Amino acid sequence: MRLYRLIRYDIKNGISGRSYLYAPAAILCSVFTVSFYMSVQSMNIEDEKFTIVNLFLYFFEGKEPFSPELGNAFVFPVVWLFIFLYSAFLTLNYPYSNLTGFGIQAITRTKSRNLWWLSKCCWVFLATCLYFAVWYIVSLLLSVILHIDLSFQYSERICALLLDMQLQPMQPGSVWMSLVVLPVMISVAVNLLQLCLGLFFDRMYCFIVSAVILFASTYFQTPLLIGNFAMVKRSVIYQENGMDVKQGIIASVLVIILSIGAGIWRIRKYDILKKS
Repeated sequence: MRLYRLIRYDIKNGISGRSYLYAPAAILCSVFTVSFYMSVQSMNIEDEKFTIVNLFLYFFEGKEPFSPELGNAFVFPVVWLFIFLYSAFLTLNYPYSNLTGFGIQAITRTKSRNLWWLSKCCWVFLATCLYFAVWYIVSLLLSVILHIDLSFQYSERICALLLDMQLQPMQPGSVWMSLVVLPVMISVAVNLLQLCLGLFFDRMYCFIVSAVILFASTYFQTPLLIGNFAMVKRSVIYQENGMDVKQGIIASVLVIILSIGAGIWRIRKYDILKKS
């Protein structure tokens, strides 16, 4: 019950009280969606069925592995980076700003630093899920307005012409896991790692670590950089030796568990009064 009350307080003050931070996500999602829609329309391929899956593939396409020997300039996947960087920014400040005032009172009343920490971990999970819900809901609404098909099918021609992707056939389950579940889990893992590091270092350094992980993921293809699992162009549905969805889920769960566990260990030694 005490944990429930802490979570309820965090939802009220960390989500409802900061709902304005979700507005930029809705605006940028609208801009990216309309921009991609106009690009499709400019191709004069009316016979192709443009679906919402094509739109999600655009959001999470990422970038194919970089090969310096080919002599091509490296171009960052701006849309993909924005989605995950803003998620990290959104969950950066509230947990530790809460350590002043009510946060100290909550720890004193519950007599448990662990409960305070677990409530903040739950808050990060809920805030991240809500952030992605904004992206998916805005995409859905705009798809209805723009008459984008809402089926789980996708146009291979649109992928080839605009995204430079030749995908393996995908079942609805693969679409759901690759474009909805896995991006959210990877983002939760990165954000919880950032939350955990905040017990050791300044918050700005923690955000820099998150940014480095995400930027490095766009450059290097390795399971050690979990951002790789959230990019379609690094997935097995795009390349034969790509990142596997199941491995991505396992990697994100491991990062989540280790971050929560390390945070529990650290919060017991954390000098709250000095930091506040």
